[in-house]
Amino acid sequence: MIERLLDGFRGLPPARQVLVVLLLSGALGGIVAGYLWSQEPDMQVLFSHLSPEDAGAIVTKLKEQKIPYTVEGNGGTIMVPSDKVHELRMQLASQSLPQGGGVGFEIFDRTSVGMTDFVQKLNYRRALQGELARTIAQLAEVERARVHLVVPERSLFADQRDRPRASVVLTLRAGKTLAAGQIQGIAHLVASSVEGLQPQEVTVVDSHGLILSSPTGDLAAQQSGAYGDTKQAIEKDLESRVQSMLERVVGRGKAVVRVSSLLDLRKVERTEEAYDPNFQVVRSENRSQEKTNAKEETEGGIAGTTSNLPDKTTTQTTGGSTNSAVRTNATINYEINKSVSRIIEPVGTLKRLSAAVLVDGSYVVSEAKDGKVNRKYIARGDEEMKKLEDLVKKAVGYSEERGDQIQVLNVAFDTSAAEEGAQGGEATPLPNPMLGQYIRYGLFGLLAMLIVLFIVRPVIRLLSTAPQLGFPQGSLPATVGQLEAALGSPSQAAALEMARTNPQSTALVVKKWLKEK
Repeated sequence: MIERLLDGFRGLPPARQVLVVLLLSGALGGIVAGYLWSQEPDMQVLFSHLSPEDAGAIVTKLKEQKIPYTVEGNGGTIMVPSDKVHELRMQLASQSLPQGGGVGFEIFDRTSVGMTDFVQKLNYRRALQGELARTIAQLAEVERARVHLVVPERSLFADQRDRPRASVVLTLRAGKTLAAGQIQGIAHLVASSVEGLQPQEVTVVDSHGLILSSPTGDLAAQQSGAYGDTKQAIEKDLESRVQSMLERVVGRGKAVVRVSSLLDLRKVERTEEAYDPNFQVVRSENRSQEKTNAKEETEGGIAGTTSNLPDKTTTQTTGGSTNSAVRTNATINYEINKSVSRIIEPVGTLKRLSAAVLVDGSYVVSEAKDGKVNRKYIARGDEEMKKLEDLVKKAVGYSEERGDQIQVLNVAFDTSAAEEGAQGGEATPLPNPMLGQYIRYGLFGLLAMLIVLFIVRPVIRLLSTAPQLGFPQGSLPATVGQLEAALGSPSQAAALEMARTNPQSTALVVKKWLKEK
């Protein structure tokens, strides 16, 4: 067979020979290229959003192990064969890769002799900044993070001590935002990791330079953010509770609940003193008593100078008596019963609540004579709607004193979109993870089949049916007699068979004859 094909190739004109060589070379090259392409491993993401330092370290490890890889996404994404993804992740994690940018506490794994106290403190600050950045980067919304700490030296005098400060720069993922609670959580995380740092001294900004955290001392902004988060949490909780309860009664997708609340976030502190006049006790008592006693008789001379002269004796006796006096004072102080109460009202008190509930009715499905399906809406009764309204009030904690408003309406829902979706068929299943590899194998098989059918097969047919006239290569018979002699007997039947099986070569021979003299 090979000799026959070679003889047929030699019998072709030079132009045809060049064309056959090019076609066979292209077919062989296409088959080899398709085979190599189909055998390429299915590449999956090993790590993404890597810093240049982490990407370089990981690529070095992959080169040492001679594992094929590709780098995409401006050097931030590394892809490896799918069968090695999980193994490589565990292996690199044991080597602390990726580090998430910056230097962590692994800086102290290698100690150097003669390190000064200043360098030791500087390395500790660098390590703390790196560890905080890695921790913050674990949030789903954060792509990268950098932390800067300002820790002043301690002073002996309290009035000369500076407070530590910190700043955090966040690069958020595309389409992601941080809630106020998450930003406060980041600030408290950093403040709890540094001694003496207060959350108010932590500034959080994004990659565009916009301040995400509330300014220092901006109490109004903090309260506003807390009000919004608390209000949203209460409303979502009430909506989910009422929605799940109603869907058990009316059916899934047949109830819509919206709740609006008004909160009081004021911090009220009140002190009360109450006195009970009916209950009193002696607090203090003071008693004093005074008593005076006088003599019965009193003796003495007559007043004047005569009785006081010497050698003169004058005696006069006067008789009399004095009265004794007794004085008693008593002071009693009573204490009235007193109670002191210090009352702190809770923050976030619900002042008013409003809820709007829409409930769908029931439907009766009937089929018309032409095959069309009709759905007739039937509204719910007043008694049933009253029961549903009572259930909603009980679920949300309805209070008439607060002025709460609850309204439950029965309306017909628009189900045209759902019906069109149901008529459209079942949902498309998720693609198989190996679908890409299977597609490669299929495309390679299709390419090989096309090359065999449209290139190799026609070339083989051309070579196998090429005329073998028995003349020297490159020469043609001069006369019809020579042609008949070369074909043998029966000459006419052989010539006709050759012309039928290989018309192109026959036409070339005839043209060659016509051109010759």
